[in-house]
Amino acid sequence: MQVEHNAKWIKCLSALSKQYFTPSFFGAEHIDASKPAMYVGNHTLYGIFDSPILIDYLYNKHKVAVVSIADHGHFYLPGWRTLFKKFGAVDGKKEYIRAAMQQGYSILVFPGGGREVLKRKGEAYQLIWKQRYGFLKLAQEFNYEIVPFAALGGDEVFELGFDANLIIESQWFQKLLKVPQLDKLLRHGDVIPSLPKNIIPKRLPFYFQFMPRQNLMHIKDTEQLKDFRDQIQQQIYAGLEHLKQQREVKKV
Repeated sequence: MQVEHNAKWIKCLSALSKQYFTPSFFGAEHIDASKPAMYVGNHTLYGIFDSPILIDYLYNKHKVAVVSIADHGHFYLPGWRTLFKKFGAVDGKKEYIRAAMQQGYSILVFPGGGREVLKRKGEAYQLIWKQRYGFLKLAQEFNYEIVPFAALGGDEVFELGFDANLIIESQWFQKLLKVPQLDKLLRHGDVIPSLPKNIIPKRLPFYFQFMPRQNLMHIKDTEQLKDFRDQIQQQIYAGLEHLKQQREVKKV
């Protein structure tokens, strides 16, 4: 499998976001280009502003050619698909991820996926990982360490005006979901987006926190894997709180 990384595209397309959101980074000592790892963090609202900044920082600043695991839907449109590939993204199929790991690429994973991107009112900075453990099993299979990270700012650039729950929780929509084909197509309602009040994002500073690497080789069974995943989540939540404190300090 051919993974694409275009340094100029990554740098140019993230430049506007960096200028607009003035990102700050913490925990750079946990980034090591010589040893591939799986970077695991929270996905912010719509995921289009901070993700390019993060990929640019890892690739152009630290020489980490990270492969981003993207939702299948991004690869349906030719132009959009090409853009995603320029940033080193691959369709989130296990065989593709395995191929990238076999080639020694670091992996960028947002376990919340599309559902975490399409947040609803009251879900800012919530991890919506459901029962996903496959990314951890892959990390264990290839002896990849986990580098948890937290991203602050992206969930606040838009104020939601229309809440997707108004559609999803309605009786008529629930009836639609009883049709297996529609339920699968609509992913139980996960693909229904909430809409912002304004199309221009607020100009807020972005913050990123990388945390110490975690090894999975001590994990022996499913229960230990669940406990490990819970620990990663708590680290990310703690990272978000730390970044909020850093933001308050900068305001003073």
